[in-house]
Amino acid sequence: MDVTADLMNEREVLTRFKAGRLERTQAVRILTALLSAGAPQHPGPQQPLPAYGARRSAGPGSGAAKSAPLGPARSAAPAGEVTPGQARSATPAPVSKAAPGTPAVPASAARTTPTPAPTPATPSDPVARETSDPVARPVGDVDVSGADVAGADGPEADLDHYAVVGIAGRYPGAADLQLHWNNLREGRDTSSPGPLDRPGGSPLEPGLRGHFLDGAAEFDAEFFQLDAADAALMDPQARLFQEIVWEALEDAGCTGSRLDSLTGPDGSPRAVGVFAGVSSADYALLAAQDWTRGRPMPAGGHGDLAAHLAARLRLSGPAHAVDSAATSALVAVHLAVGALRRGECAAAIAGGVELLLHPSRARDTAGEAVGALVLKTLARALADGDHIHAVLRGTTYGSPAHPTPAQQCGLPAPGPAVRETHASTVQRIGDAGAATGIAALTSAVLQLRTATLAPTPGRPAPKAWPRPRSPHGQELPRTALVELAWANGPHVTALLEEFPPPRTSPATPQPPQTPAQPQAQAQAQGQTPTQEQEPGAGREQAAAIREDLVLLSAPTPAHLAALAARLADWIAPATTGSAPARASAPTPVSGPTPVSGPISAAGPLPSLGALARTLRTGRAALPCRLALTVRDLPQLHAALTRFTADPHSAHGTQGEGFCSADLRSAQHDPYALAGAPETADYLAALWQAGRLEQLRRLWLSGLPVDWAALERRSGAGAMVVPLPPSPFLRRPLWLEDTHPSAAPADEAGRAGVAREPS
Repeated sequence: MDVTADLMNEREVLTRFKAGRLERTQAVRILTALLSAGAPQHPGPQQPLPAYGARRSAGPGSGAAKSAPLGPARSAAPAGEVTPGQARSATPAPVSKAAPGTPAVPASAARTTPTPAPTPATPSDPVARETSDPVARPVGDVDVSGADVAGADGPEADLDHYAVVGIAGRYPGAADLQLHWNNLREGRDTSSPGPLDRPGGSPLEPGLRGHFLDGAAEFDAEFFQLDAADAALMDPQARLFQEIVWEALEDAGCTGSRLDSLTGPDGSPRAVGVFAGVSSADYALLAAQDWTRGRPMPAGGHGDLAAHLAARLRLSGPAHAVDSAATSALVAVHLAVGALRRGECAAAIAGGVELLLHPSRARDTAGEAVGALVLKTLARALADGDHIHAVLRGTTYGSPAHPTPAQQCGLPAPGPAVRETHASTVQRIGDAGAATGIAALTSAVLQLRTATLAPTPGRPAPKAWPRPRSPHGQELPRTALVELAWANGPHVTALLEEFPPPRTSPATPQPPQTPAQPQAQAQAQGQTPTQEQEPGAGREQAAAIREDLVLLSAPTPAHLAALAARLADWIAPATTGSAPARASAPTPVSGPTPVSGPISAAGPLPSLGALARTLRTGRAALPCRLALTVRDLPQLHAALTRFTADPHSAHGTQGEGFCSADLRSAQHDPYALAGAPETADYLAALWQAGRLEQLRRLWLSGLPVDWAALERRSGAGAMVVPLPPSPFLRRPLWLEDTHPSAAPADEAGRAGVAREPS
C-alpha cells in the first residue's frame, strides 16, 4: 500500500505505527514531511558546532564568575532562575494551556487539553500500593489492529506523549546507568560511612551512614574549555550536572549537527530547554566558612545549573532552576513537558542533582545522585530517527491541599506494575533530596527497558515482567508510575510507558544503508541494497562501498585515546566473544581515570553501519580527530586497539585505514570551502559516489560537514543508536584551587578546545 503524507496526519501515522500496520521507515518519512511543513525552517546555512564552554573570568574580589557563549549570540537569553521562595509559593504554569501568542507549532504540540483517562475500575486502587505484580495472565502473540494498542486513552492521546530519547546519571556505587541497574537488580546496599577522601573530610559524624557519589570533588574542566580556577568556583553540583547533561545529549545523538537542526518557533537553532532540580547550596557555605578578604567566592544561587549551562552549550530554549525540595527534579520534568507542549523548544533536558558537602545538613541515610533525561514529543522523536528508551505519557501537578489525581496523566487499567515513590527511592539510594525525582524516573525507565522488576521490600529478588493484558485479552504496554509528595510541597506524578519495537515481518523494508556500507554486509543482515549499491558501479566506487567511515573526536589527544579505548572495550563482545573487563565491576572507577561508560546502552550491540552513522551525525566534531575506514566490527576493534596502543602512529598517516589530526593550533579549512555556496553539493556528490577517502581528508582538515544532511540526501535518514559517552578525565578541583593554575608553557592556550573549528 502506497502511504503518502498527504493522506494522513500525525494522529493517523502514530496509530498505524503502534498497531504494526506502518513500518518505521514509512512513519519516519511521513512524520518528517509533516513536521517540515509545520515547523519554521533553519535560517540560512548551518553554523559549525561552536565551543560549548567559555573561559570565565571574575573581577577583582568578585566571586560571581561570568560566562559568555562563544560564537553567534543566542536569540533569547534563558529565563530567570526560580528562587526557592518562588518555587514554593508559586505553582508552575500548567502544561495544559498554551500561552497567549504562542507561535504555530507542529500538530504534536497543538493540543491544549489532554484527554483524562477514566478511573480504572479495579477492586483496589493500584496507586495506593507501593508495588504490585503484573496481571497474572499468559503472555503470547495477539493479533491486534487499529487503536487497540494505542493505549487506554485511544490514539488521540498519543499526541500528548513524550519520548525519552536520552538518559544519563550517576548514583551511589555506580558511575553509570549500567552499574546502577546492576545495583537495583541485585538489591545491593549502597550505604557506607561518610567519604573521608573529600576535601575537608566526611560530612557525616562517626556512626552515621549515607549513600554517596564517588569523585564529587572532581571535574573535567579541560573538556568543557573552562579554566581550572574558574571551574573551582563552580558549585560541584553544577559541574556534575553539566557532565551528565552532556552524556544525556550524547546518548540522544544530539551533540552534532542534529543538535543544530533542533529549531525553535522563531527559527533559532539548538532550541533545547534546560530544567534543573536543585535545593542545596553547601559549596557556598564552605566558601563562606573559610573566606578571607580578597579571596574569590562562588557565585550565589543556582545560575550555573540552568542559565549559565544553557549559555555554555549555546542552547536557545528556556532555562530554569527549580527548588521544591524532594520534588524538584520531578517538577523540572513537569515544566519541560509544558515547554514542549507549548512549542517553546524542540527538545528539553530535565533532571536534578544533590550533593551533601556541609556537615550542617548531615543526617543518617542521606543520599546523593545526579541524573538527566532528554525529552521530545513522540512524533518528533520518530521523525528524527531517535532511539526511544521509554514514553512519558504525561505528568500532573497538584498543591498539598488539592493533590491532582494520578489518573489525569493517563493511568490505564489494570494499573502500573511499577510504582516509584519517595520511600522506594530512599530504600535504594538514600534520601537524595532534589534528585529524588530523577532517580525514581530513572529506576522506572530501566525496569521498562529491561522488562524486569527490581527487588522491593515485598519482592526480594528480581522478577521477569510480562506485559499485562486487557479484560479482552489484548496485550498492553508495560507502564510505571512515579509519584512524589512532600510536606508543604507539590504533589507530582509522571506516567511512563514502554516503547516496544513495532512488529515486523521478513518482508519488512529496513532503513537504507549508507553508501559506505558493504553490500555483502547489507545482504547478510537481510537488507536491500540501496540505489548507490546497485551492480554496475565503477570498480573504485565498489571498493569504497565495502567500507564504512567511523569518526571519533575529542578536545585533547588524551581524551581521544580514552574515547578510542572505551569504544574498543564496548564492541569487544561482538569481535572476540568475551565480555568487557568492567562488565561485572561492582564499584566505579574514581580518581584521574576516565569515568566509566555504559557497557550495554540498550540491548545488543548495533551494526557497524548504525554505529558509524551515530558517531557521524550525533556527536560534536571536536579538534582532535580520528578517522577510520573499516569493513566490520572486528576490523574496527583492531584499528581502535592499535590507535590506543600508540596514538602518535596514526597522526597524518593514510595507509593503515585510519589517520588522525590535531586542529587545536592548525589552520582550519585551509581551502576556505566552508564559505563557498557550492560546497554542500560537492560534499553530497562525494558522499553519493562513496568517496570516503576525500571526505575523510576534508573532515580532518577542519571543514564543517553536515553528516546528517548527507544521510538524508542518500535516503538513509538519521536514525541513531545509544553509544558509550565521551570519557571525562576528571581531577579534584576545590576552593583552594581558585587561583590561576600553572599550566605548562607549551600547553597554555592549547588545552581543552572542546569545539568544532569555525
